[in-house]
Amino acid sequence: MKNYILFDWDGNLAKTLDVWLEACRIPLQKRGLILTDEEIASCFGMPIERFGQWGITDVDATVTEMDEIAARMLPEAELYPDAIEVLDNLKSQGKKMALITTSFRANVINLLNKYGMHHYFDVVIAYEDTKEHKPHAEPLEKALLELSGNKEEAIMIGDSDKDLGAALNTGVDSILFYPPEHAKFYKLEDLKKFDPTHIVHDFRDIINIVG
Repeated sequence: MKNYILFDWDGNLAKTLDVWLEACRIPLQKRGLILTDEEIASCFGMPIERFGQWGITDVDATVTEMDEIAARMLPEAELYPDAIEVLDNLKSQGKKMALITTSFRANVINLLNKYGMHHYFDVVIAYEDTKEHKPHAEPLEKALLELSGNKEEAIMIGDSDKDLGAALNTGVDSILFYPPEHAKFYKLEDLKKFDPTHIVHDFRDIINIVG
């Protein structure tokens, strides 16, 4: 049984991948870089590293522009249809839950406020809260410390290689959320290389797995 549930935010609870895709694409195209959706998605959570690898010379300015575009678009983002149902169910079971994201806290808090979701999470770990970020273990380890949790009873739920890699590096089980619309961002076979403990296409399946 899993009692400490660690949730990713973007592309997992919040339908924000298309927002970030557009926010990345615009400044990259201005700099003459035309990439596929999947290539752009590879920079989610680690834009500084990817922009440098792609030969962007003004990385800081590009990241700032991307963040400004995203900040304008994110307030309109929706949740995945079953997100609240799953969170309600797990909360009623007495699960301790953490939200772990590489997004800035302000962007996440705005949507948590919009959807009245604060009470679900005992801990929120955002970009500013750690030196290292997923797939590094630090964010997950910090969340477990604040939850007074242990790795054996913890599980990470996310949609990307960064989430699955962080679970591997921390030594906790993982659930890959891969609905059909994620095929344009990630190849399932590539994500399987990170050995997710479970794969779900329907978010509600999480309830049975962690219970």
